[in-house]
Amino acid sequence: MFYTILRYFVRLGLYWYVPDLRVRQLNLAAYAGPSIIVSNHPNSLFDALLIAAYSPVEIRFLTRGDIFKKPAVNVLLRWLFQLPVYKKSDDEEFAVKNDFTFDECIRCLSAGKHVLIFPEGRSLNLWGLQPFMNGGLTSLLERAYRAELPVQLQAYTLQYNSFQHVPKAVELTALPPLDSTDFIANHAVQSGEMIAALRARLQEALVAEPLQPRALSATEARYYRIPAKLGYHTQFWFYKLWRDYVRKKTAGTIFFDSMLFAALLFSYPIFVLLCSYVSGKIFGFLIGFCVFLFLPATAFCMAKFQKGKVETDLTTAKGNVLTQKQPLADNK
Repeated sequence: MFYTILRYFVRLGLYWYVPDLRVRQLNLAAYAGPSIIVSNHPNSLFDALLIAAYSPVEIRFLTRGDIFKKPAVNVLLRWLFQLPVYKKSDDEEFAVKNDFTFDECIRCLSAGKHVLIFPEGRSLNLWGLQPFMNGGLTSLLERAYRAELPVQLQAYTLQYNSFQHVPKAVELTALPPLDSTDFIANHAVQSGEMIAALRARLQEALVAEPLQPRALSATEARYYRIPAKLGYHTQFWFYKLWRDYVRKKTAGTIFFDSMLFAALLFSYPIFVLLCSYVSGKIFGFLIGFCVFLFLPATAFCMAKFQKGKVETDLTTAKGNVLTQKQPLADNK
């Protein structure tokens, strides 16, 4: 129940943050059996939020293990369905800890849940498919075979107009699943062949350039213009405070969208409720209720009316630690 509520809450927030959201071929993601969900990984935790919001199943997320070090954070992340996966540089006992995580993944798959893993292993805010780190996906496929679980690889692709500008244009596309039973030979799952087929399918579906935002029609522009201006003059300051703060904190890193979306998702409803409550106390219930409707409606129109920007820097990789303030050199 909690997972379902959280999923729809995130989906609701996406209407404001990603007013140009295109979901394609979701009917192909049938989840007919235990599924390992995979995707390209250009935009940090925001990628996982998008996939989870539009997948009709309960997902467990494999997440970088170094952020689980603090006990309170560890409890919170696991409560949010995250499971740690470690690199050699994260922990001396990375192999043993990963074994425990992959065993937990198999238990989740056996219980009818599904596991999301990004085979690229790291996010760089780049367009185009990056090299795979096959260890985690190979381990899951081989463990599933030994557990007699006929898993599927359910692939998605994600394409963005920009990683540093809001409002956003995003395209989420589901691809036909790959069935592990089609890759069994000599009493073993041919994980290498299956991963190669997955990469070829992702590579064919992806376009290594920014997504072009849709332009509003003349009729839509007339419809949104006035409420958009009202939203801008009453609420843009609230968004700008968060945007500038997050941009400063995440400069040169991959976390801008993830942190800004999370900040707005949880703070904006509080802002609306507080304004409505104060207005109702001063001017009466009817005015308070009107404010409750006015604020999110005009903010939505503002997001729809704004023209989405297209990223111009397509080659500079970003860092994956918040203490890093300067962009990294291109890793290609």
